[in-house]
Amino acid sequence: MSVLSQVEPVQAAEAAQILSTQRTLSRRLVHRSAISEVFLTDFQSVDENTFRAAAQLPPRHFYYGDHTARPAMHDPLAVFESVRQMLLCAMHLQHDAGHDTKSITATASLEITDPGPLRDRGALDLLLLGSVKLARNYQDAISRVVHKVRVMAGGRQVGVVTVDTAQRPDAVYEKLRMSHRATPPPMSSAMPVRTDGAAPPPRLVGREQAENVVLENADVTDGAVSARLRVPTAHPSMFEHAQDHVPGPVMMEAARQAALLLAADGQGPSPAGCYPQYMDAEYLRFAELDSDITVVTRRVPDPVAGGLRTETAFVQQDETVARMRVRLAAADTTGAGHAV
Repeated sequence: MSVLSQVEPVQAAEAAQILSTQRTLSRRLVHRSAISEVFLTDFQSVDENTFRAAAQLPPRHFYYGDHTARPAMHDPLAVFESVRQMLLCAMHLQHDAGHDTKSITATASLEITDPGPLRDRGALDLLLLGSVKLARNYQDAISRVVHKVRVMAGGRQVGVVTVDTAQRPDAVYEKLRMSHRATPPPMSSAMPVRTDGAAPPPRLVGREQAENVVLENADVTDGAVSARLRVPTAHPSMFEHAQDHVPGPVMMEAARQAALLLAADGQGPSPAGCYPQYMDAEYLRFAELDSDITVVTRRVPDPVAGGLRTETAFVQQDETVARMRVRLAAADTTGAGHAV
């Protein structure tokens, strides 16, 4: 069945192009190693600046399905992961980037505009409508692109994702990786998981399973959280293939968990009663695997009643490597307050 049939009126020419949800795309196109981690099921280029894809969120998942939120809903970060896979695919099929290049995220944002369809806890088909907002070439190859993606489910717009990505040949990427290092970066597959830190109880960060907690040695004082990032190098989803740095989505998870810790401390809605309605991220440099990262999160004023807005800095060797903002909203409403 085509997910296009679920979308509000579409042009006949578009409807003739069926997007399938019958099987996943090649793991290589979405940079995944495990088939179970591939959510994208189809991809089509429409024209130079427009493309679309289908994805399916699984009904159960060790990482994305592990939440204490009530009522239960699909994880907004699973929505983001579907779009991330779409954009990796778009680099190859829309922009003709070779497999000997690397995608480097500069900024990313996710806004859930209607969480209603995410409350269907069965397998959920998504239609992803992508557009190119800015594209730059260098020596006849894509070097930077800003994408905006509308996420649809059940004929409704669930949310919007915007990502600014640089694309670099492998040789250039290697030089970038050494720009702040004296030695080659280790791979995550060679890094043992640290066991000397104390993680908060999973339910305080919205989790059932301790394996999905990415904060440790957390201190919550005066509306702020300071914690060490737990880098789960053996995690089957967050590190499902070897990396030479801490992936951005792992830090997004940490920012969410820090916001939920503040909520658990009475600084906002209950962790079991909220979801990340808005998140944005700015990546300033690579987050290294072989040096501690401190997660510093503070509450900021939220004009929407009942919500919680936070700002997070990721600090490594006295340098801020990333900044993020999160807005938690009540899970039992469709409130679409936008954190700015």
